Amino acid sequence: MILMREVYAEEYEVGYQTLALLPHADMIYQAKAVELDRTVYVAQPCIKIIEYACLSGGSSFNGRRDAVLFHTGFQKRVPVPLSVSHRICAFPTQSPHIHECAWIFSQHLKKVSEIEEKDSPPKQKKKPHSRVHFSTGKHLDLNVSKHVLDKQMTRASHCMSLFAKL
Repeated sequence: MILMREVYAEEYEVGYQTLALLPHADMIYQAKAVELDRTVYVAQPCIKIIEYACLSGGSSFNGRRDAVLFHTGFQKRVPVPLSVSHRICAFPTQSPHIHECAWIFSQHLKKVSEIEEKDSPPKQKKKPHSRVHFSTGKHLDLNVSKHVLDKQMTRASHCMSLFAKL
């Protein structure tokens, strides 16, 4: 069994090792950055970490979003190319300004599978549940449909290909 290190930080810098940014229900540590070999609890919300990563890459979050919108027409849950040279692109699981929004980093994403709910009554509407599988063997379970995540994965790939040519 591999034990992952847990680290607590005031700020976080996104890098190639980042797999996902998840909202974390804590008064101090508002985000959880899942990396290849550790988990970092961060005293900033996910959107602030993404905004900082955009600025570090030479543009504001709105600038990146506007560029993606201009080149692709994507309007909702827009993928954000954070570093084209390092092939780092993140996509939101819902509106980025909702605290519950998670960000998945496409560079390590392998596939998405649907999770079946076993204990729900047959006629009750089921909440969408998906498992995001990373090339590292790790996975995350999210309350987002497989369809949405597959679409986001495709959009992120399209963005990276497009921006690599610009």
